[in-house]
Amino acid sequence: MKKRFLAWPLVLVLVTALGGCPSGKNQEPLPKLFYFAAALETGEAPSYLIADDFNRDDKLDLVVTNSGDHSFSYYKGLGDGTFYEQKSFKTGHDPICIVAADFNNDGYKDLAELNYSDQTILIFLNTRLGGFIKTDQVITPGKIPINLTAGDFNEDGFPDLAVSLRYHKLVIILGNGNGRFKEPHPIAVNGQPTALVVGDYNHDKHVDVATALAGSGNRGVQILWGRGDGSFEVSKMFKGGGQPLTLANIDANGDGYDDLVSSSNVLHSLTMSMNNKDKTFSALKDFASGNFPKFVAVADFTGDGNPDLAVSNATDDMISVSLGRGDGTFLYPPIYHPVEEHPQGIATGDFNGDGLIDLAVSCRDKRSIDILLKKNMVNPSPNPPPDEA
Repeated sequence: MKKRFLAWPLVLVLVTALGGCPSGKNQEPLPKLFYFAAALETGEAPSYLIADDFNRDDKLDLVVTNSGDHSFSYYKGLGDGTFYEQKSFKTGHDPICIVAADFNNDGYKDLAELNYSDQTILIFLNTRLGGFIKTDQVITPGKIPINLTAGDFNEDGFPDLAVSLRYHKLVIILGNGNGRFKEPHPIAVNGQPTALVVGDYNHDKHVDVATALAGSGNRGVQILWGRGDGSFEVSKMFKGGGQPLTLANIDANGDGYDDLVSSSNVLHSLTMSMNNKDKTFSALKDFASGNFPKFVAVADFTGDGNPDLAVSNATDDMISVSLGRGDGTFLYPPIYHPVEEHPQGIATGDFNGDGLIDLAVSCRDKRSIDILLKKNMVNPSPNPPPDEA
């Protein structure tokens, strides 16, 4: 197993209570939450990264797309924070997104992979033997596909696909449950859709699709309210950032309803869109979390019950962690963790079995995945004492 180990200097970051709380005295210096453990070799220009248990051994594995050499890499996890060397699988040209779901109903997670240059989706079925095999179906969702997600939109027990297309359109592709898919069904939206996530945002027990809208026209977020039969009611557009390119679900205020956090790399900002529980969303004030934010991951890194944010900052070569305060706001400045050059995708999970949430980060210019393990430490509190607020 090839690994490259680095020694990062331990830098303490002063965190002050900004972004939702009037500024006051600085908090005590907070240590980094993670330490650099290893770097895994990838293909060329790794980007989109996911973690899942593909061989059902209760240990998380990793998959990353390599847009530079038209492949994805699979890493079997050993459960102690280390991984076997990559197994590489050829894709179409310029793979930009990959999602995991059980597409053939055999109990093992498969992969759907989106190719930007080819404008195709390929399906890779899990062999159960530590690899994947490509089916012969080539799905053509439409012109200039941007992002991909999976969910059971018609409630038949089989995962379906949703794809964003650059020119004001999403497509829904229903799965047959045998690893094959029906023809794409287009749905018009109000702008240029980028990122996609799924959730039940109005608690009607149907899967909805949330999309970020960017570009030169309408910008914000829009919801496709699922009806449970594969069709959707398209919402109006809600404010959700100036140029939102990535999107993640987060219950930022603990009310049991998913909110949305988006990142805008050109504006160097993040935006919280709060769920009003009446099929509308309201955006809070934009906040910073580093330069050129690419991907956002959500997890409770401190164990205080409030979700936090990990953001890859491509031009800083940093991962920033913003601690949630449980009211939709986050501490500023975040806690910065150096990684290798041009970080992109982020995956979270307990990679070493210690019960703490770790990070994996794809670093495009170093052809690597950096593994950042959570320190076994007394977690810092995101809320300063009352006399410091």
